[in-house]
Amino acid sequence: MFLSAFAMVCSVPVLITAMVLISRHIAQRRMAAGVAETADIIRRLERIEQSLETSAVEIERIAESGRYMSRLLAEKSEVLP
Repeated sequence: MFLSAFAMVCSVPVLITAMVLISRHIAQRRMAAGVAETADIIRRLERIEQSLETSAVEIERIAESGRYMSRLLAEKSEVLP
């Protein structure tokens, strides 16, 4: 009886320590995965931002071309009676 009680008393701290270590390991893995996902999301957002800026420049060029053409047509219609 004494031996089984002694074994239980000694095994409880070992099991608690093992559970704490395992839970820390799992938490660290989750945090590492979260950091990797965050870095991936940041890279993807930067690529989206860059493509959006490129599209905005192209749209501005198209708008400038339209303004230029409308100005040329307006000047042409003023010259012709």
